[in-house]
Amino acid sequence: DSEDAVHYTASSVNIPTDLPDSLNVMTWNIRFGAGRIPWFGDSCGDRVILSENEVMGNLQPIIEFINFENPDILLLQEVDVSSKRTGYINQVQWLLDNSDSLNYGAYASMWQAQFIPSDGLGRVDAGNAILSRWEITDAERIQLPLRTDQDGLTQYFYLRRNILKTRIDVPNRDFYALCTHTTA
Repeated sequence: DSEDAVHYTASSVNIPTDLPDSLNVMTWNIRFGAGRIPWFGDSCGDRVILSENEVMGNLQPIIEFINFENPDILLLQEVDVSSKRTGYINQVQWLLDNSDSLNYGAYASMWQAQFIPSDGLGRVDAGNAILSRWEITDAERIQLPLRTDQDGLTQYFYLRRNILKTRIDVPNRDFYALCTHTTA
């Protein structure tokens, strides 16, 4: 199964005028902006909901490092979009708007529910994202098979792993980028 991914554009777009000889591609699991805060879902703590200040305090050093590395294309895993656990911050848009050079994004949800009935988690929308200097002309979310070792109720609320496939309009190149976050 596949479907269109969600497209994003930075609030201020600065198209690069020079064409690099090679591309700088970076990948990062940003752990939904939770940093090192012990979270119940990782079996390392009991936190479920983070304050907006905590999330922003963790996103700031992430964007500082991204700006320092200055990637042409950035593959991200565990990005939240309007989730209760991270103060309903749309992290894809925030990263684009606070990046020095990334202009376009695509997002594919892997965990989306209006309400998760576990420990007050509530609304969740988390997934993979690809950010780029150049326009993302095509973006597709390709569903991976669901786990078969879970009962139906658990499977209903569990992760929907996927591959985010994008075509990026890099000048003079036919460039595709893929991002996934799989499980063992």
